[in-house]
Amino acid sequence: MTVKYVTHPLPTGDITIMGHVSDVATVRGKTISHIGAIAGQEQQNPAAVHVNLEIVGSQHPADMLTLIVSLEDALELGLQLVAMGIEEQPAPAIDEVRERLAQLVAELNRSLQVSQTPA
Repeated sequence: MTVKYVTHPLPTGDITIMGHVSDVATVRGKTISHIGAIAGQEQQNPAAVHVNLEIVGSQHPADMLTLIVSLEDALELGLQLVAMGIEEQPAPAIDEVRERLAQLVAELNRSLQVSQTPA
């Protein structure tokens, strides 16, 4: 069995998360990973994107939250976030985003071709 995966650092600023109005925490991006489906078990173990977030101010360095989304949901979330993030940016900044996206997709494709590990 082979699982393809790619992990990249995810440097972010502070991100506020809420479970309820009084349940608020601050996190920062740590890593983002594309984990491929397990061959022959695609229904039970489909490909997904894992976003690991460190909890700011935690007493335990290992404390983190992980957001796990399907590839389809990752794409939709990503598109919506990019669209909202560049809404008021000037054209040169939008061109930089397009170039960065092209670089990331090319890098991911190269990485997925060579990074295979036994499941």
